Amino acid sequence: MLLNYSVVKTVRTGSGGALKATVTASADGAWRWVYKGDSTTGGALAIGDSVDVK
Repeated sequence: MLLNYSVVKTVRTGSGGALKATVTASADGAWRWVYKGDSTTGGALAIGDSVDVK
């Protein structure tokens, strides 16, 4: 099954490289982290994780 993802939040890392984001889901679906990369580090794409809104 092909999932279409939308950007819901853009975050920046702290000085140590850690990141955190909180987003409230309004419907069932899936989410994932995406790192586009920079001049020294290649991009990365996480596997999606399901969200079940009750």
